[in-house]
Amino acid sequence: MPTCSPAATRGVAIVVGVCVLALAAPSAGLAARLVGGRTERAIARAFSAPRLHRRQAIVSIRTSSVNGSWAVVRSVTPQTAGQTRSGATPALRSTYYHLVGGDVRAAPPPRAVRADLSGHFQVAVVYTGSGREAIKYTQNYGSVCAGEGPFTDAETDTVSPMTWSVRYVVDLDDLLAAVRGPGGTALVPNVTFDAAGSHVTATETVSHSVQDFGCNGAATTWTCTTAFAAGGPNPGGQLSFPAGSGLEAGVPMTARQRGKCDPDNFTLGPSLWASGAATAIAGPLKLLGGTLPVRPYAPVKVAWPAGSADLVEGFATGPCQGDAAACRDRFQWHGTVSLQPVSG
Repeated sequence: MPTCSPAATRGVAIVVGVCVLALAAPSAGLAARLVGGRTERAIARAFSAPRLHRRQAIVSIRTSSVNGSWAVVRSVTPQTAGQTRSGATPALRSTYYHLVGGDVRAAPPPRAVRADLSGHFQVAVVYTGSGREAIKYTQNYGSVCAGEGPFTDAETDTVSPMTWSVRYVVDLDDLLAAVRGPGGTALVPNVTFDAAGSHVTATETVSHSVQDFGCNGAATTWTCTTAFAAGGPNPGGQLSFPAGSGLEAGVPMTARQRGKCDPDNFTLGPSLWASGAATAIAGPLKLLGGTLPVRPYAPVKVAWPAGSADLVEGFATGPCQGDAAACRDRFQWHGTVSLQPVSG
């Protein structure tokens, strides 16, 4: 029979309605590790076979660094949607397995292995990237005067430089909620934004000019410069784990403006950068449920447009949308999303 032991969890909510995991590694380098590929799938099948596990949801699967032939499945019994108990903290359970000659057998591990596999487990999600955006809008109208020449409305918007590296720490052993409903099972872990380990460097300059040539009028120009830095309200909420879609990592930002920045001074709406279109979707990094890639810690490449969660999900709205004849938005970025052990 599997050796299972309930583990109490603690935490504060940050991510809503999604699935996650995490990992902790001591500075000496010996600690449990996330496992993926065939090994993870084999362990998941062994765990799901017994009837007593049918109502359990796998939170993470990791192998021991003391002895890699041992593994633990951390699981939880989700509450039923509509019958959740307010303030109830999900209890995680540990089930240990021995990998012998291609077989996965439930068994109690040696003391050193158990200590390794039961250590507090966190993983960092690191999203790095760079790019730029250039928007140009020009529209000519009839002059209000009798003279020759149009009334011209022109605007440019440039975001450069545009670089970031943001780090989130996901605590797999601090599960805040586990709910099973018609749409599947939602597991909510504790996610913390690591402000000290993150940076965002981006500057956006918008210039809007209007001039009525028919009236021999001088141009009127408004310019606004916005400097972006890492942070903002609820930055941990920028990391989410939609079921079956890997993970989504946004770029939490604060903005500091100077110049004539009243929105009424400008024709166009926010740039794609400012509206969050750099949120990346890393499909292979399905952290919960036993479906990680063979190399869980290998960086996953992301880029605009295919790697943008907002665009893939239909939420990206650019300033030129519906006005392509007069407006052009050249937006590009690329980067990586990776899992990294957290030193304990």
